[in-house]
Amino acid sequence: MAALPTPVRNALAYAVPELFWGLAWGSTLEGPLVAAFSTSFGGSESYVGTVSLLTATGLGLPMFFSAYWAESLRHKRSFVVWGHVAGGLVFLAVAALLWLAGPDSPNLVRLAYAAGLTLFFISVGFLAPAWLALVGELFPPRHQARVMGTTFVANRIGALAGGALAFRTLDAPWSPLDQWTLLFVVAGIAGLLGSLPFLWVVEPTRPRPPRPRLRHYVRKLGRTLVELPGLRRFIAADLLGVTTMVTFFFYARAAIERDGFHEAMAGRWVMVGALAQMAMSGLIAWQGARVRPRIWLATSLAAAAVGAASAAAGGGQAAYSLTAAALGVWMAGRISCHAPQVMRLAPGRDGTAPIGLATGLAMPVSGLAPFLAGPLIPAVGYAPVFWVVGGLGAISGLLLLSWVPEGSGQPTPHAAPPSAPD
Repeated sequence: MAALPTPVRNALAYAVPELFWGLAWGSTLEGPLVAAFSTSFGGSESYVGTVSLLTATGLGLPMFFSAYWAESLRHKRSFVVWGHVAGGLVFLAVAALLWLAGPDSPNLVRLAYAAGLTLFFISVGFLAPAWLALVGELFPPRHQARVMGTTFVANRIGALAGGALAFRTLDAPWSPLDQWTLLFVVAGIAGLLGSLPFLWVVEPTRPRPPRPRLRHYVRKLGRTLVELPGLRRFIAADLLGVTTMVTFFFYARAAIERDGFHEAMAGRWVMVGALAQMAMSGLIAWQGARVRPRIWLATSLAAAAVGAASAAAGGGQAAYSLTAAALGVWMAGRISCHAPQVMRLAPGRDGTAPIGLATGLAMPVSGLAPFLAGPLIPAVGYAPVFWVVGGLGAISGLLLLSWVPEGSGQPTPHAAPPSAPD
């Protein structure tokens, strides 16, 4: 690795781990699999919504404070490495909790799953802003979307394997507890292996600010929103878009409960989504410096609206495959372009705090929407909920195109008029 140019080495340090982490996510945590787990152990729609709320809140709240720890570190690389190690250990802890709960205690199994996933997403919440901000330090702005796109392609290659593993495992003649315990053991091992390539990162040496007092840091977060009107508009538009998580978490549940599909099909839909995500991420990576993140985010929201409409219609395999593919396009666009767009709206700053703000504010909403949908779906049905969510996604995309600026949104001072010649 030492013989490779530093940019190539750093790009590989981001892409290679995602082969392992994609497998871990694609076999345990993707939205269709949450629905499959719930069905396997007698969980209701409200249980799916509660898991979504717990994990999204666990992910979102630490993001506000990630910069408090990470901005003053001499090297973000160590923070990123150990953050990934923690995630792999939590996967193994979830497997242990499921095994300890035992096959005769479905309530304890559901509790162990919800508690374990919440703990996992808390660890990711601390890690993600620093992981994304390090991209801003390792690569110039014109290459950040390309790096993120390539990284996510690698993640989805792993997710293909994870979805295939989930399908085979859930279709096997074993008890549901054995199936899910195995999946989390494999995910934990993959996560630990995927932590090691981050040691390849060559991080530039730069002065770091001293860690402020916590109250000063909280004031700084508030000033970030005050000083960056473009970021405020982006966050407001994005909050409507993340209601798409309702479709993401519930379309497989609709297929299983409403249309009679087997739980193992969740693995197939993970694979379909992964292929769509690979295509979208590969296109973003190929476009590279030509990518305008705001436009691609709006395009991905249009795809999410199509996916919601397809889930509302339901019926056969084609409808749910279209939903999985459309949501894959949305997820890939969001993951590849959300952080680069935030950094465009906060030029000249360490990206950790703005990314933490934008993502941290979105996370509770992305969990609250499925939480509210949980008890609503038995009352009104799946279709009306999916139609509303698709409409909100379309509105979010229109706001990104017409209301959110390209830059920070700060007024540009007028240049002084030239003085008259003597």
